[in-house]
Amino acid sequence: MLLAIDIDNKFTKFGIFNFDQMLDSFSIVTDKNRSIEETKLTIKLILLDKKINLSDIDDIIISSVVPELSIRYEEISQKITNKKPILISSGVKTGLNIKCESPKEVGSDRIIRAVAASKTYDGDIIVISASSITTVDYINSKKEFLGGLILPGIDLFEDSLHRQSAKLPQVEIKKSDKFLGNNTISSIQSGIYYGYQNAVLGIVNNIVDQYELKKSNTVILTTGVHSDLLINSKFDIKKDTTLGLNGLKYIYELNKNNLK
Repeated sequence: MLLAIDIDNKFTKFGIFNFDQMLDSFSIVTDKNRSIEETKLTIKLILLDKKINLSDIDDIIISSVVPELSIRYEEISQKITNKKPILISSGVKTGLNIKCESPKEVGSDRIIRAVAASKTYDGDIIVISASSITTVDYINSKKEFLGGLILPGIDLFEDSLHRQSAKLPQVEIKKSDKFLGNNTISSIQSGIYYGYQNAVLGIVNNIVDQYELKKSNTVILTTGVHSDLLINSKFDIKKDTTLGLNGLKYIYELNKNNLK
């Protein structure tokens, strides 16, 4: 079996694959203070709950945007499989044609999502990751990754508003049914929700306009913990919560012969 690990700033996602099939997935909070043994035990117990033993894991592939955890998860992987994992880095084959000024600077999280999107869909593709950091990336119909935009996630919108004001309270992030709030709480929630949604969908609209894309031939994907907040009638947006994990699986297939 393959264990795919996608380490993000807020959550670390795991996918268990048996050949081409994802058997299950789960996530834990990304914690820089959790020890190697504690992390390994957490993974072990969750897998056991899913009727999978650590000994069933043959290979591990990792994408990390948290440098402090990359080495830690490499050590955990070595303990589980007795061999080095595949860590998404400049020496790993991705099959993705990155048309950026410095391809090595493109985050591994953006790469794995783009790989999965380009393998799964045809035509022009826009990938939105709605997490603590939001990214919007464009892959054209030639399967070329042309780049994208990086902006604060909606939780950072909320946090900065609360921290920079002495009187404004912290609120729950959720969809607002009414555009105008009629009290302080609902006004903040509407401002955060519609401000974030309009910012992200405005970027999508700009990409469509700038590259003269046809909506009928453009796939718009969203993933991440806040992806539900971007589903609306303006665009036909597909939600794919396992996009990054599937991207890791595709990259594993390209590099598995190099494992030792």
